[in-house]
Amino acid sequence: ESVDEALGRLVHNDTHGQVNLVRTSFLHETPPMYKTDQPPFLNGVIEIETNLEPHTLLRRIKVVERDLGRDLETGVRNGPRPVDFDILFFLNGTKEETRPSFVLNEDSKLEIPHPRMSEREFVLLPLSEMAPALVHPVFNKTISELLGELYEKSKNEAVRVLPLPRSRMLAFNKTLIMGILNVTPDSFSDGGVLNDSYEQATKRALEMVDEGADIIDIGGESTRPGATPVELDEELRRTIPVIEKIRQESDIPISIDTRNSLVARAAVEAGADIVNDVSGGTHDEGMFRTVSELKVPIVIMHMRGTPETMQSMTSYDDVVEDVGNVLKVQSKLAEQAGIPRWLQVLDPGIGFAKELEGNLELLRKYNILRELVDDAPLLLGTSRKGFIGRISGEKIASNRDYGTIASCIAAICSPKTKAKASCDILRVHNVKATKQAIDVLDAVLRR
Repeated sequence: ESVDEALGRLVHNDTHGQVNLVRTSFLHETPPMYKTDQPPFLNGVIEIETNLEPHTLLRRIKVVERDLGRDLETGVRNGPRPVDFDILFFLNGTKEETRPSFVLNEDSKLEIPHPRMSEREFVLLPLSEMAPALVHPVFNKTISELLGELYEKSKNEAVRVLPLPRSRMLAFNKTLIMGILNVTPDSFSDGGVLNDSYEQATKRALEMVDEGADIIDIGGESTRPGATPVELDEELRRTIPVIEKIRQESDIPISIDTRNSLVARAAVEAGADIVNDVSGGTHDEGMFRTVSELKVPIVIMHMRGTPETMQSMTSYDDVVEDVGNVLKVQSKLAEQAGIPRWLQVLDPGIGFAKELEGNLELLRKYNILRELVDDAPLLLGTSRKGFIGRISGEKIASNRDYGTIASCIAAICSPKTKAKASCDILRVHNVKATKQAIDVLDAVLRR
């Protein structure tokens, strides 16, 4: 909440000057530095456009810090503080400038570039997510090179996090498991099992929590191939009481699987934490604006057409590149609507407007997809889907858990490139089996 409020106070236009938010990094939690007997740091980098000169911008920053409770007069240096802005670089040229020319080092109150950034993982890591090729004008090295040199001397301690309402976070220091809870009569795998009883749906959600789910994903509209739309009132009737009942019993993060902004808003007001939009913001033009107002994370999935038409739209020049490019466009639109990158998760939409070979190609090249979307967190949803049945010959969807786990492992194990991991969240029906498999895989491979 402090980060969001600080941004809101810093980024605005008035008679004293203009400050506009251009883009953000992701957020990372790191151990405290210099003074270590304090809580972990939460760190990110933002890019702004402003007509303020550096010292004027600094004064605005100090007003924001003071208003949010930072003691600028008697507070302990490098001690606990609710918010702390630093000016890292100041570019007087174009956005495409790769070597900042502005240097200010003869002022006791402000030095640009920031003089200690080369020793700070919590600065270099999020900065590298935004401008890896930016050349430091004093060290004559790129941000990526400075980060690499730092890691040669010290270990990587930063953990990327996804902020949630009520000061909670999901940490990407392991593969997260999203348990599927369909309260629909017609979903392809478990339709009709839980839609008639809010109590049974809640019971199943709590079972998945006990089995190790990190998120419960609740959906009230089937989006299987050929599915027809559900009336908004019916989608609300199916989902909202279940969210309310789960929230009475548990603080487990809840995502609402919906294409409709009205449902998204009602779900978050009922206690949901994340919006999971299978249309990636294309179905409801108000979705990104609504999620921005709600200040919650969003899962942006790739699909073409609608569930009724998508399987007639499976032709791609290069499925990995095409999907990655669309996801980047939708991510940028979400950011322009006010959803920072640190509140975004992307999903290539396995089985949505993809034929068998397209699904397999995405799984083979999940690492490349991760690079194409600038290392954004990725969700994978293969659970019990038709392509697994086609490969295995298993016609009963609920019997496809073994194939599901194999597809998850394939995505996670796709050869690493510059991205640290290929996949962050697995959306599955069988939480217990997936959790066991992924815990072992994480221990062997990467976490």
